[in-house]
Amino acid sequence: MRVIKHKAKQVHHVPDHVTNPRGPFPRELFSEPEIIYDNYDSSEYGGDMPLGATSQNNYNPPKYLRCGSCFARVLETETANHICEE
Repeated sequence: MRVIKHKAKQVHHVPDHVTNPRGPFPRELFSEPEIIYDNYDSSEYGGDMPLGATSQNNYNPPKYLRCGSCFARVLETETANHICEE
């Protein structure tokens, strides 16, 4: 079976090159905001937070502890409920 390629017909005008957006919107809406790097503080924006730190765990990563009897990994918050499986 022979394949024949046809150009698609455009029902609206397609520009030949990239143009600025046009319409009823003001040009200020499409402008990029200026980014100021001079006042950046990494502690303010969480840059010095360790991996796994979230607002749910009060910005501290979850800590795992190793049980001395069964050598199982247990979360620090679950050490009171840990039962050794031997």
